[in-house]
Amino acid sequence: MIDGDLFRKNIKDDLLLRCVSKKEAMKVMGETHEGICGAHQAGIKMKWLIRRYAYSWPEMLKDCITYAKGCQACQRHGPINRALAIELQPIIKLWPFRGWVMDLIGKVYPPSSKQHCFIIVATDYFTKWVEAVPMKSVHQEDVIRFIKQHIIYRFGILESITTDRGSALVAKEVQAFAAEYGIKLLNSTSHFAQGNGQAESSNKTLKGIIKKIVEDNPRVWHKLLSEALWAYRTSQRSSIGVTPFMLTYGHDAVLPMEVTVRSMRFALQNNLTSAEYSESMLIELEDLDEVRLRALDHIQVQKRRVARAYNKRVRAKSFGEGDLVWKTILPIGVNDQKYGKWLPNWEGPFIVYKVLKGGAYHLQDLDGEIHPQQINGRYLKTYYPTMWETMENEAKDG
Repeated sequence: MIDGDLFRKNIKDDLLLRCVSKKEAMKVMGETHEGICGAHQAGIKMKWLIRRYAYSWPEMLKDCITYAKGCQACQRHGPINRALAIELQPIIKLWPFRGWVMDLIGKVYPPSSKQHCFIIVATDYFTKWVEAVPMKSVHQEDVIRFIKQHIIYRFGILESITTDRGSALVAKEVQAFAAEYGIKLLNSTSHFAQGNGQAESSNKTLKGIIKKIVEDNPRVWHKLLSEALWAYRTSQRSSIGVTPFMLTYGHDAVLPMEVTVRSMRFALQNNLTSAEYSESMLIELEDLDEVRLRALDHIQVQKRRVARAYNKRVRAKSFGEGDLVWKTILPIGVNDQKYGKWLPNWEGPFIVYKVLKGGAYHLQDLDGEIHPQQINGRYLKTYYPTMWETMENEAKDG
């Protein structure tokens, strides 16, 4: 005891450490972490600094870690973890034109000479066949018209359509239309491209083709969209091992090169008799089922390979109903006028209201208001109460 204060001697360096009470320890940790000279350091560094200034109490390291984890500023401005939160769940359709994925490309700049600035794109999960139409604007009536004219009237009633949560794609009229035709509308979570991976893949490939053929005059892209679609449909897709055209019609399309440089197929087909031609077509049709079964095997193998690579990057995390969480401020990287560069990365806390399939959640404000849009768990993290709150809760429980 020195002047009424209790000290303990450190065996390693004979330094006298003042023993402080729990209340004094809170003050010391507060000044160390967030005081005038506080740098919002992690718990281990806090413990090192406090000991260097000769303070001590039982479980000092544990308390420092708890205090730092509960700091509201540290949680709000903490880094965004880009790691994936849930394993990949591949979507495999077993037959052509039963399941489609739909998305929008846009807003396209510069717009076309006819003022088109959007492209609505739909891809069949099995054959990878793509339909796309340029549009000046996209409303729910346009979406319904596209589904009718470019999917139903060409390929029949489909089983499901997967979309992101674009306003026109999930509008009430679209939902009513889908219900009338018995079509399931499935939605991926906002700001999570992996949830609509087939659409993102088709969009990327289609945009890549268009970029290269409109280089001289970007404002005619709407005229060249049909050429880009033809190129896409007659190119081999790695996921199926053949072209979408072949998997749809049972034979390869006749391409311009077969006319300019006569291919054997092109040269011989005009010399076939009617009987030989009919027999050849029937053989192709009989072989089509086998081709599609091979494509299905190819899809399954490719999906497993992609899933293995994807799942290696997953850092699993999950939340239960009633948990308090922080939510990433979306879209990432967008500054507002008030904070600018100093905008926090996280907002909250929020309550997990409902746990959905595929690692998605519905959140609820602390005042009870439920968020209409679901969010992927990748953009959530656990909320840690401050040490003061923890002590108050322990006192109440005690």
